[in-house]
Amino acid sequence: MHKPPISSSQIKGMIFLILCAIVVGLSVTILLPFLSAILWGMTLSVLTYSWFEKSRMRYELMRESNPTGLRAKIAKAGDSIAALKSTFLTLVVICLPFVLVGGLAVAQISPALKEMQGSQGYEITDRIDKALHPIMEKVGFHEFHVQEWWTENSQEVVKSLRQPASNVAKQAGMTVFTMIVALLSMFFFQRDGKSLKKPFLEFSGLPQDVGEEICIKVQKTIRAVFSGSVMVAVIQGAIMGITYAILGVPSSVLLGFISVVLCIVPLLGAPIIYIPVGLLFLAQGDLTKAAIVFGVGFLIVSQIDNVLKPYFIGNQVSLHPLAIFFFVLGGISLFGPIGLMVGPMILTLFLALVDYTRSLLNLPDEHATE
Repeated sequence: MHKPPISSSQIKGMIFLILCAIVVGLSVTILLPFLSAILWGMTLSVLTYSWFEKSRMRYELMRESNPTGLRAKIAKAGDSIAALKSTFLTLVVICLPFVLVGGLAVAQISPALKEMQGSQGYEITDRIDKALHPIMEKVGFHEFHVQEWWTENSQEVVKSLRQPASNVAKQAGMTVFTMIVALLSMFFFQRDGKSLKKPFLEFSGLPQDVGEEICIKVQKTIRAVFSGSVMVAVIQGAIMGITYAILGVPSSVLLGFISVVLCIVPLLGAPIIYIPVGLLFLAQGDLTKAAIVFGVGFLIVSQIDNVLKPYFIGNQVSLHPLAIFFFVLGGISLFGPIGLMVGPMILTLFLALVDYTRSLLNLPDEHATE
């Protein structure tokens, strides 16, 4: 039995599909290096949209009250001017503080590690040995000496600690570039957001009302993640600031504020401050204060982030804290710092699509029966 010959229309259809696959593949390949910057731009545009909208409305009122003249011409460009103002304000209020604090923190790491590898490390380990010697004798560790261990392993330890700092320094230029692209993306997202949303929803294949509802949920999730991260960071910074003040650390309020800023950004956090402070107490021979700093830092401040953040976010967007916990960690692992926002966003999209699929299949709404 002979198969019917392939028609010219089928060949054209195959060629069209191959061409589409090639174009889509090339487009994804081109945009992939900028994915993080685009996601940052989208996140910032949502967080600061109220700034843009207030400014845009002023120009809209100006154009209505004075339809002719120079002010009217300026008002016609109201969307662009409002987006430019919002972008500049975001740069000054949000981006620059993080860049400055992160830069200062990284700049302090290398000198501290260098001192630890020299005489400073020798003095610290000597004092630790003297303080721990009675305890080590009682538990039977007669041959172990911290100073000897440090002398043998200091180069490897310092190298392993210095490597992340070196990587951060190397990424400084890329961070600035990403920030520029993110702010540029933010400008266009805010200025052209309304005109871009319609074709996006049409291309997604979702009904208009469902697409609008999903967009609103994603916006709420972004704001909830940001506000939850800020609240947790304030708690972490307050705990460390109070600890520094009780222990008599100079500029404890400033160190607490810097800890708040660092805790907002994933992969940075309070350890950048409390580890050097703890090492400073060790260098001074004050093991009690060093133990308090490390205990509060590692056992409380660095742990409440994984507990309180999912709780605060879940309360605002009605998502289960455990699901948020895994999607936040997974998002950070996959996308870097922006994964803090992307993970819960994907969770929100996933649940919204599940609800829409259930409605298509006429499945009962479990929430309605609770």
